[in-house]
Amino acid sequence: MASDHEIGRLVAVDTAQVTVELNRDLKALTRSTYEGTLEVGRINSYIIIPVGARRIVAMVTRVLLTEESELKADKTMVTLPSSRRLMKATMIGTIDEGRFRQGINLFPVLDTPVLITTKEDLNAIFGKKAVLNESTPEEPGFCIPIGRSAIFPDYEIKIDPDAFFGKHAAIIGSTGSGKSCSIATIVQSVIEHPAVKQTRFIILDTNGEYRAAFQKANDDGKWVDARPAFKSLYIPTDPAEQEKLAIPYWFMDSDDFVRLFRASPGVQRPVLLHALSSARDSEGGSENWIHVRQNIIQECNRILGLCTGAEGRDAKTVRQLCDGMISYLEETTIIEQLVILTEHYPDVTADSLKTMFEGVRDIAREGIRNEGQQYESYAAIDVSKRTQIESSIKPVLGTLTRLPEKSTDLGFSSSDCPRFFSKSEFRYRHLESAMSRDEASSSRARDNCSTMLMRIYRLLEDSRFEFLFGPTCAEWPAIEHSLATFIRDILGVETCSKIKLSDGKDCSKGQLPFYDRHRRGASRSNVVIIDLSLLASEVLENVTALIGRLIHEFMQRLTDQQVSSISRGEYPVVLVLEEAQNYIREGRRTEEDSISKLVFERIAREGRKYGLGLVVASQRPSELSKTVLSQCNSFIVHRLQNPEDLRYFREIVPGIYGQMLDQLPALAPRSALVLGECVQAPALAEMREASPIPKSKNPLFYKSWTQDETQPDFEAVCEKWEGRRTDAGSSEEDVCENSRPEDDS
Repeated sequence: MASDHEIGRLVAVDTAQVTVELNRDLKALTRSTYEGTLEVGRINSYIIIPVGARRIVAMVTRVLLTEESELKADKTMVTLPSSRRLMKATMIGTIDEGRFRQGINLFPVLDTPVLITTKEDLNAIFGKKAVLNESTPEEPGFCIPIGRSAIFPDYEIKIDPDAFFGKHAAIIGSTGSGKSCSIATIVQSVIEHPAVKQTRFIILDTNGEYRAAFQKANDDGKWVDARPAFKSLYIPTDPAEQEKLAIPYWFMDSDDFVRLFRASPGVQRPVLLHALSSARDSEGGSENWIHVRQNIIQECNRILGLCTGAEGRDAKTVRQLCDGMISYLEETTIIEQLVILTEHYPDVTADSLKTMFEGVRDIAREGIRNEGQQYESYAAIDVSKRTQIESSIKPVLGTLTRLPEKSTDLGFSSSDCPRFFSKSEFRYRHLESAMSRDEASSSRARDNCSTMLMRIYRLLEDSRFEFLFGPTCAEWPAIEHSLATFIRDILGVETCSKIKLSDGKDCSKGQLPFYDRHRRGASRSNVVIIDLSLLASEVLENVTALIGRLIHEFMQRLTDQQVSSISRGEYPVVLVLEEAQNYIREGRRTEEDSISKLVFERIAREGRKYGLGLVVASQRPSELSKTVLSQCNSFIVHRLQNPEDLRYFREIVPGIYGQMLDQLPALAPRSALVLGECVQAPALAEMREASPIPKSKNPLFYKSWTQDETQPDFEAVCEKWEGRRTDAGSSEEDVCENSRPEDDS
């Protein structure tokens, strides 16, 4: 039986490649067997190399013809050169007891016979022998079809969803090669699988093309799910849309604010962080005691710092600080917070604090001359005075700097806490206070923060950023469960029936679209499409990083057994990054890494542990973060033509696939090499046709040129672009005109 399928013998073996000399009787490169006539040596086909009871599978990457002259002892004889047909193949796996496994742990020897694949071999390679009842939720196997083999059309290419999504995947290809359709068809295949009941796919769509793959427009212009199973939610960034994207600014952490406002490390960053922490604390109601505690600690440290000086003006400043703190502690609102402070720190009371500051003030006043007059002078704070002041302040300072028994209460004072604060209070009060902490250097701090302040004021007043900071002349409301509602919305989770959301009085309709959706009762969505195509380019990195970080941190906190019954990895989420090179670029060494690059690199490294998978799509892999791409264990590679991209991609994927990648520049649209752990064996696949397809088809120039001229409504497009168009059919001028009272004359 082996002789019927034998096509040659090994003439060279290395750690990944083998060279086969084909039998001389294969003139037409075909072999007739009891299964029919089979082609031999077709690129991307498979060959079998038996080694004992196991069979090594190799993928054909090259076929060539060489000629050799035969030397004869008789120099008078003339001989024609003989030809040798050689075939090179990459060893990709082993068939053992009818099952195929990727990877090689044994190697053949020279002169081993090489066989053409039988139907039984192909069934093992493509996993066709596995039946549906062998698949379990814990071990689904290769159960999601994404296309057919370009070499063996009778066989489907199927992926393992746990390996593909759980260990991250990259879909690479030049523009027009079929990346968007591949993403759409993979997601559609998962949703349409008979065993799948619900999914959580989030697509960051920077080109605005995926809505058409999951929704369709009715005759009345309303969008509905293209198929009942799709259950998709579309979130646009177009300000004219009622259901537009809104991400409240208080969800950002300190790093987000630092990057968005471009705060430099010297003076600007400490000022910004102090203002953020103060702003979040001031909105905490009964938690304002934390802010009072911080002020006391800050002033105590300033007094101790001044005690190291030897001049009389330091003693005067100490006295002024003590007088200010005594007045501060006597304010009515502060007295109320000191009561709460004492509950957490029983040894620190309002009376003890006043006594301490009065004592320090008296020490600083010792040796004063002409007190109360214009030319009063103070004695320097010597070693004796400094020792007395330290003995008074350090016990209180040591107590307040320790965490209270309920240490979680102090978590709200962090500048990273996603807690509501007023943007106007932050802008006019807390920033000013942060710059004036040290009277001696307040003017210098203001000068150093001038560029940051200009950028803050510009962003807060720019209508393009209303999705982040709210209306330019109004505040977003402080509502309960805003973060939980946003996370539910972005993950496509239905509204919680146990929680009552704020009514229209606290949050009017249209202020926070995600809150509106859940206030009226949102249903579950299998796919959430976030259309970022109209987002201002200067905040694209910040917004994508913010969405990614919120999802990642939520997945981390979801495993806290004190608040959740979900174990690690039991609530998986897939984040699809379309055109990822736009916001996770591999920067130059002289450039500071972008916030989105840092966030998604962290997700690439840690996300798998918490059930957060990445699908990274890009037409320029050479511009992508090396960390993100190197963490991907599965690849679907369409046509790549840029030499830099080809070189870079070769460095990322395992070297065993090197010769297979030579065909990438010539791949046809929809054809792709599928590599990695997600698939049974590396294969050239013809991807399934997405139905419906994304809005990414090529423009039909000639068809347009051959038809009668059609004029678009330039005025309507530009009015909407300028922000003067309030709805689909009227501009601001129309609304104003219609709302004018009639002229009495």
